[in-house]
Amino acid sequence: MNWLVVLIAAPLASFGEEPGNARRGSADRPTRSALIGLAGAALGVERDDREGQRGLAASFLTATRTLSPGAPLADFHTFQSLPESKGPVATRAEALARRADLETSITRRDYRSDGRWQAAFVEQLGATVSLDALRQAFLRPHFALWAGRKSCPLSHPLAPAIFEADGVETAFAAHARAVHLGANGEAMTIALDARLAPPAGVNNARRLRRLDEPGDRERWHFSARHEIVYRAAPASGDEP
Repeated sequence: MNWLVVLIAAPLASFGEEPGNARRGSADRPTRSALIGLAGAALGVERDDREGQRGLAASFLTATRTLSPGAPLADFHTFQSLPESKGPVATRAEALARRADLETSITRRDYRSDGRWQAAFVEQLGATVSLDALRQAFLRPHFALWAGRKSCPLSHPLAPAIFEADGVETAFAAHARAVHLGANGEAMTIALDARLAPPAGVNNARRLRRLDEPGDRERWHFSARHEIVYRAAPASGDEP
């Protein structure tokens, strides 16, 4: 099986799973929607291109390996709004004229600071985009690339490379060796789409439900999928 592996590293990253306005949390590893969004930005697939977005999501299965989950960091914002009970306003001038009615609220945005992850893409049968086309796009992306949220630019090149390997762990180790990522000797979390089989002999795997399967990007619709998550020691190809 061929695997396209990339490095995702950023001073701040945010991988939201549960929607919300008062608080938007972040998972400790990339969501599938973030990875498909990263691919779409590199390829130049517009958010309102529903057919292009559907074709892209159907072209690849994904997996991640957490090199470092980063430290959690929270950012707080305040905003003012008019209460709905006071009725709608038609213009900004009308809203400004009602300053006495304004209510102040606090929102929270969660991030991961200085995290590093590897992400792998596997081409599906009938894919409309090939692994090599995606690799070329990652080398010269059409749009700017982010680690989840648009306020999270990458700190390192993606270093995309395709490896033929019998499993995701071997592919991650080959990529780590090729780009000199190194390993700290500790077990690392691997998460792969449940449609991909975990390596034989894994006895600590968990099956998790994640609400991160991209649907309608323009309307921010996502559906549930299942992921196999387990801890694995650094592979033989990982450098200390």
